[in-house]
Amino acid sequence: MEYALRPARTDDAAFLRAVEAEVMQSHATALWGRYLPAEYPTLFDLANTRIVMVGGQDVGNLTIEREAGLLRLRKLYLVAAVQGRGLGKALLAQVAHEADRQGLPLRLSVLRPNARALAFYLREGLQVVEETEERLFLMRSTAEARPQRPL
Repeated sequence: MEYALRPARTDDAAFLRAVEAEVMQSHATALWGRYLPAEYPTLFDLANTRIVMVGGQDVGNLTIEREAGLLRLRKLYLVAAVQGRGLGKALLAQVAHEADRQGLPLRLSVLRPNARALAFYLREGLQVVEETEERLFLMRSTAEARPQRPL
């Protein structure tokens, strides 16, 4: 699936809130019994967030942060209409390529109730490296390169 990324802007706040609610509300409710969306701007790190576009339409967001010794995938959210069509796989490959380019491992976390996301990341070669009551932390070493276009 062809896609484009653009920097997130302050006027994307409503879209970002809506996508997060669509993607995360059921998992948060299953885990904590409720969904409490954070308020802008604390919810969104606009400097590290890209809006995912397909056919000129905003369909998701991607937030990546560089931390000490790793690249962290904070958010990879896609609206239901584009899920299951290879877009998440392409975006993850692009992030993995960026991690490889920087010589850094890739790390992310998944809420325990989000079995679909966990299965996706495991299929894509990430491994669970840490667990808490709420989350599973996954990692991909730089040795598992997947060439793609840089971010």
